[in-house]
Amino acid sequence: MKNFKIVWSSSTDCGPSRDKNEDSIFPPLSGSDYPPFRAAVCDGLGGHTSGDIASKIAVDRLLEDFTDMNSLINSANDEIIEYQNQNPESRGMGTTMTAITIGSDALMKIGHVGDSRCYVLSDRNLIKITEDDNVPGYQNVLKQALGSNEKLKIHEIDFQLQIGDVVLLCSDGLYNEISEEYIKKKMQDGISAESLVSEVLLLDPKDNVSAIVINLI
Repeated sequence: MKNFKIVWSSSTDCGPSRDKNEDSIFPPLSGSDYPPFRAAVCDGLGGHTSGDIASKIAVDRLLEDFTDMNSLINSANDEIIEYQNQNPESRGMGTTMTAITIGSDALMKIGHVGDSRCYVLSDRNLIKITEDDNVPGYQNVLKQALGSNEKLKIHEIDFQLQIGDVVLLCSDGLYNEISEEYIKKKMQDGISAESLVSEVLLLDPKDNVSAIVINLI
């Protein structure tokens, strides 16, 4: 595969209904670079103590070396559990984590726990790569999250990207407010994460709103 560049935009906002932003994203700023590339959206459990700290611990693991998605997410989970042990007032903290790496061969590796999502727009088709870790029949009740289970069932997925594809990582605060058809149209139009989050904020969302839009060019 010929050399390609990755151009991404990143945006996260507290939204009008929450007192603080419990989402964390990586990279926190928009930019461009050549592969390898890594990114993640982590959504601290709303209404739980220290959800913002849990999500920040998780994304900060992407600053360090890791061998695969399993080791990345398990190490983040261990660190969140250790934080709770040292800070009893934070018991119950947790976070989702949807993380990706893209190699020089354009192979995207996804690691996923919770209900943040990864989408790919490829050949004008929108593909939802991840499945939500929700209790059946209860949209907002998670079966598992980092910090709440010592043993996680980490969903690991490989997806072969091609030049021209667009990847979207987002929290449920974004996709709960808009349809997948809307997401597809906006990704086809080349929308940035900042613009997508701004459009969702006009809908008076009930949660924090986060997105990372990644283009292979």
